Amino acid sequence: MSIDELHDRLEAAFEAVSPHPAPLEETVRRGRTIKRRRAALAVGVAAVAAAAGFGVPSVVHRVAGPAPASPSGRVTVTVQPPGPGAQPGEIATGTINGERWWIVADRPGTDGAGAGQQNIIIAGPGVEADSGHVPTVQALSTAHSLGPVAFTAIISGTAGQVLVGAVRADVSYVTVRLGDGSVLTLHPVTVYGTRAVALALPAGTQIADAVAYSAHGEIGYAVPFNQFAGVAWFVAWLTPGQHQAPRVSGRIASGTAGGQAWSATAYQGPWGICIAVAGLQSPELDCVPAVPGPVMVLDLGQGGTPEIEGGIASASVARVVITQPDGSTLQARLVAVGGREFFAFAVRAGAKPLRWVAYDQSGQVVASS
Repeated sequence: MSIDELHDRLEAAFEAVSPHPAPLEETVRRGRTIKRRRAALAVGVAAVAAAAGFGVPSVVHRVAGPAPASPSGRVTVTVQPPGPGAQPGEIATGTINGERWWIVADRPGTDGAGAGQQNIIIAGPGVEADSGHVPTVQALSTAHSLGPVAFTAIISGTAGQVLVGAVRADVSYVTVRLGDGSVLTLHPVTVYGTRAVALALPAGTQIADAVAYSAHGEIGYAVPFNQFAGVAWFVAWLTPGQHQAPRVSGRIASGTAGGQAWSATAYQGPWGICIAVAGLQSPELDCVPAVPGPVMVLDLGQGGTPEIEGGIASASVARVVITQPDGSTLQARLVAVGGREFFAFAVRAGAKPLRWVAYDQSGQVVASS
């Protein structure tokens, strides 16, 4: 990755865009009146907070293909920081195919957002007015162990995805390269005491990577997992020149729950590790940058019905026994994908907490819930 080449291209593209005042107040009010709240995908904070997990028949490994197809026709996207007369909390403005959009953050804890959450409003003629709750930008800033930028994403109307990120103090700007090769430059602004960037993209737009720069050059880069629902998950950041993990994937489980057929697939690559569930009313997945211990359990169903959970196990784990909320037990079927072991299962309804115990080859307990 050539820093000089990227820098020249990006700065030229950014300087060609001249921000101008826009009727933000009315469109922001429209955004606040939308009652439909789309699920916020907490990429930075939730991926780390999801710790706890599991993994032995193997499956054929194949090159992972999580990226959605490029949208038909040329899609033109621009982005720039707020101009003169910007609303309080405005993070970024730009266009999708010439139609303008704005992304504005409410003050944390206001407009229906719970403790530790912030309402992000997407408005403007270029998008369908909408809003969604995400972890506060301040909360995202605590996830800097993941890298220079902690992104979270919202699925939103005609803006297929909105990315909001908390930016580390040494970051001067961030570039985002789309699947068609175009590159956007995000300049941090201070929102309620925390530096932030934001970007709106139409549905189906693939993100190839993001690169963070300081005043002295590249700090790090991230390759996202482009979910099949059209959302980019930024999970792990790599140092300049760091080798990328090979992309592999494999189906790890399938079944029927609540009258719905489902299947789970594990994906590994430069983004980290993801498990995705298909076949439910809405696709679900969770991602982690790495597995910190013998077992990590991921909530793949996001508390929905049916609820699906899965996990990742290290080589030291021989079997995992699960106690369901209804009191029944099952032994997880551990499936090897790319040198790790995975599992997934449907959670049965009941009043008891879900529990699991992992054992090594000698029968000794190596981890438990």
